[in-house]
Amino acid sequence: MFHLVLPWYFACRRGRPVFWCQGTSMHATIVALYQSREMLVTMDSREMGFDALLARILTELPGLSSELRKAARFLVDHPDEVALVSMRVLASRSEVTPTTFVRLARRLGFGDWAALRKPFEDRLRSGKAPFAARADALVRRRSEAIFAESLRTTVANLAAAEAVNGSEEIARACAILEKAQRIRVAGFRSCRAPAHALVYLCRMFRREITLLGGDGGAIEAELAALGKKEAVVAIGFSPYSRELGPVVEAAQRHRVPIVAIVDSMAAPIARHAQVVLRFSTDSPSFFPSVAAAMAIVEALAATMLARSGPAAAARVRETELELQAFGAYLPE
Repeated sequence: MFHLVLPWYFACRRGRPVFWCQGTSMHATIVALYQSREMLVTMDSREMGFDALLARILTELPGLSSELRKAARFLVDHPDEVALVSMRVLASRSEVTPTTFVRLARRLGFGDWAALRKPFEDRLRSGKAPFAARADALVRRRSEAIFAESLRTTVANLAAAEAVNGSEEIARACAILEKAQRIRVAGFRSCRAPAHALVYLCRMFRREITLLGGDGGAIEAELAALGKKEAVVAIGFSPYSRELGPVVEAAQRHRVPIVAIVDSMAAPIARHAQVVLRFSTDSPSFFPSVAAAMAIVEALAATMLARSGPAAAARVRETELELQAFGAYLPE
């Protein structure tokens, strides 16, 4: 009905002679119908989940302009990035203007870009694609292409990490860690690797950094010993390890600042952190990638060393000599 009535109505409003435009009751009826339609579209979009949104985008795709189509395809092909990076970064990577994403949001029935982005954030937070399902999909693909695609995706993840983590956030993270008398690093399961790397690298120039749960003891005892002059680095991605919950709670209880290295601003850790550094876990594999998280901790350690000056460099030299004296390296 709307596609038949509304053109006549707006023609009437422009002063064209339409036979029924004189009736004020008809005028009010059409306005009410149009407003109701707008309300229904907005409500429908607000309640929309990721799968329904994806279906709508694919349905609308053929009728979109070339610019909107390019933006829509980028959303479909890079759902994790949509949740992680800013609209400006997305626009740059998809080679459209930022306003294109705003227009696309409205075309799809959303009030603004933030509303369109929310289903992507919810998807990332909920861990929508289970590992087994992704493994099933992976084995159905041509194996020859997977290796190269994995490397390309890692490169994209590294570029995204650079784009979303500005110099101000890095400086604030370093300031918190430099001020702390002791740094506690939390990372579990696949995030154990970047957590361990951060501890190992920082110990080259400062001793007061430990891996929570690293000595095989009860992590509760370590958390109970947290002091106000310490800092916590928490690393995780969706689905988030349950061990991170007590770490964040203890840090809050002891008023210890948190530097979160996570995949989303919506991460449970991020909500309580003083600084949030983000990384993308995109991967064609069955398991999320932690390559960008590793890159962030390596870059963070290097930045901390550079800010610490010659004394820290001297400690690196001393540590290296000690390792050589202990025979830590194979002879070349």
